[in-house]
Amino acid sequence: SGASGEAIFPPAQRWRMTASENAERMRRLFDRAWTDGNLAVVDDTVTEAFVFSRQGVSGEGGPEQYRELITATREVFPDMAYTIEDVVVGESGQKVVLRWTMTGTHEGEYRGIEPTHESVEMEGVEINRFEDGALVETWTYPNWVGFLEARGVLPLDD
Repeated sequence: SGASGEAIFPPAQRWRMTASENAERMRRLFDRAWTDGNLAVVDDTVTEAFVFSRQGVSGEGGPEQYRELITATREVFPDMAYTIEDVVVGESGQKVVLRWTMTGTHEGEYRGIEPTHESVEMEGVEINRFEDGALVETWTYPNWVGFLEARGVLPLDD
């Protein structure tokens, strides 16, 4: 224990704690906010300086933007549920990479595609960057091509 009464951890152990905590923060966001619709969880994790990037589109907006992303997605897929397939933590413990699968029913217009009322499944990968235990940036790469092929918007490759 240190002079202030706090435990002193070797650097490798501190990294493992941070990495594990950040990975758990992302799981909690997906389980509670994205899947369950509990937007209060966002305020516990997402910083005011949060930046979101999706395939070339980027914007700052803090927790409000993150909540809007969830709300807009839930309007299209009201019963959506996310499964985290893989979690990889970067070298510093500050980046958490997720591979996820979203399932839901296509009930709202989505990127110009009218609702099909069909069950959908979409996979994606995202990189999340943390500073001091708060999410500051997300780069997400959903599989739009697979989604569009399944809706008949793009032809399937033979």
